Amino acid sequence: MTGSASRWLRPVFGALAGAGAIAAIALVPLIEVPPIAPEPASVAVSPPSAGQTLVCAGDLLVSARDSTAVSSITVAAPQAVATAGESAIDRGELASDAAGAAPLVLRSAPGSEPFAAAGSATVGDPDLTGYSAASCRLPLLDSWLVAGAGTTGAADLVVLSNPGEVAATVTLTVYGASGAEVPPGGGGIVVRPGAQRIIPLAGIALGEESPVVHVQATGAPVAASLQSSITRVLEPGGVDQSGALSELATSQTIVGVTVTEGALASGSGLSGTMVRVLSPDADTEATISVRAVGTAAPAIDPVNVQLRAGIPAAVEMPSLPVGSYTVDVVASTPVAAAVWQTTGFGAASDFAWYQASPQIESSAVIAVPSGPGPVLTIANPGSADVTVELAEPGSGPVPVTVPAGASVQVPLRAAIAYELTGGPVRASVGYVGAGALGAFPVFPATAGQEPIVVYP
Repeated sequence: MTGSASRWLRPVFGALAGAGAIAAIALVPLIEVPPIAPEPASVAVSPPSAGQTLVCAGDLLVSARDSTAVSSITVAAPQAVATAGESAIDRGELASDAAGAAPLVLRSAPGSEPFAAAGSATVGDPDLTGYSAASCRLPLLDSWLVAGAGTTGAADLVVLSNPGEVAATVTLTVYGASGAEVPPGGGGIVVRPGAQRIIPLAGIALGEESPVVHVQATGAPVAASLQSSITRVLEPGGVDQSGALSELATSQTIVGVTVTEGALASGSGLSGTMVRVLSPDADTEATISVRAVGTAAPAIDPVNVQLRAGIPAAVEMPSLPVGSYTVDVVASTPVAAAVWQTTGFGAASDFAWYQASPQIESSAVIAVPSGPGPVLTIANPGSADVTVELAEPGSGPVPVTVPAGASVQVPLRAAIAYELTGGPVRASVGYVGAGALGAFPVFPATAGQEPIVVYP
């Protein structure tokens, strides 16, 4: 009996002991133990440069000079190209639709330093006159042309260049008074490798006063540009070559817009300064602010513009005194923007399309082609002063302080290479002279690639 009782009590006491242990554990306060995880070993590796390929806009072109071939396009004036940075650059030429044209393609080898290139041209013919300056650009799969017109008197040309080894198929979507449309002739444009196609803007945007063209390429990236010219009552009124905007943004800064005495004294009642802005995807309100170079104070009251999705707006600016300006366009949705400026509306006038400048975070290489009075405008849209350094070969860097919210100008020498270090800032190179107006944005150095974090 005793043995049986013992055998019976052992499970009971065991169960009671287990219950006590559980109760004891329940009474112990919960303690958070931080997870122990080793920081993974990592190293930042800067890959060598893959090299750059830049495509120049090419010679100034003219249409229908041959009365027996009204669709023919020929060279009106050659483009002179200046380079800066990498010395070992391979130069090639593209086959062009225009007779006699040979637009340049510039390539650097893998592992090389950044370089930049830009070209300029001057023409003084009875049917085409003026000055043009344009930077040589990277080919892109997606870009925007914010310039030109399809109205009477305009003879504008969309230029598509493919420096690659395979064909590119391009779609041109025109944003106009009725919204977005791929017009007949705007889709399925094949640009052969190593070739340049030229599309008259009037052929895809006839009658449009303020078009914006979205350039989308498949198969290979293309460098898009737009040559614009105007004739008023048989009098040529200028010429320009505009590069493409690489991306939309809620804030676009157009640097170095120059107002001349002729634009104010024309007496035509027309505005010499026009801002073109497009919100392609949504209705929004854009605010346009103008500041004179050298001050952060507004030159005029901000202008608010209601934008309808897909319809470009042309905003006339009140008369601005002679000088240079930075124009900011800010909206709640991504927009494209550019500024048109003319030296006048009579004989020997010229105009320029000033494109938005990208942000330079740390450095840029600047090529300065020939032209009247080249000047570098540096804008600082930020809230703190920024000091950058500008250097040319054989000289030490010169510090340039750009106050918060302001812009400064530095005279340049033509055919000289410059390097800009520091930031963030935005910049452009501009030219102004008798019957001459031109400008192009400065782009950040792109030969190097961002460091890649490797986890062994």
